[in-house]
Amino acid sequence: SAVLRQSMLPAKNGKIINIGSRAGKVGYPSNSHYCASKFALEGMTAALAEELRDKGIQVNSYAPGLVNTRSFPKPEGRKGVRSAESIEDGFFTVLEGGVTGHYLHADELDEAREKGLEDSAALKPIGEAIFSP
Repeated sequence: SAVLRQSMLPAKNGKIINIGSRAGKVGYPSNSHYCASKFALEGMTAALAEELRDKGIQVNSYAPGLVNTRSFPKPEGRKGVRSAESIEDGFFTVLEGGVTGHYLHADELDEAREKGLEDSAALKPIGEAIFSP
């Protein structure tokens, strides 16, 4: 919040990328506390994106998937586990995407590329459309 107040707002420029999770989009059994925190992060990201949209500041979230780290090692050979280095493309897709209020999951970026789509096709709005009968 200090960087936002002291640097981004006066400059009318900045990018905030929150680290999300697919658990912020779907509920996983036996992980309700983690899911709750990630759903809250997505809500905060969407709200901040709207609050800061006209101030030149982009706010998005990136879900890197399962990342193997020293602090939280993953089993060898587990499907979908990424190295810390492998999440770089997704991070830069969000950083350079030119959008606000969007979400990217690293696995969906891989899927878009496999289908020959532009990376930006994997960026999705966080908020859902309001019901309009």
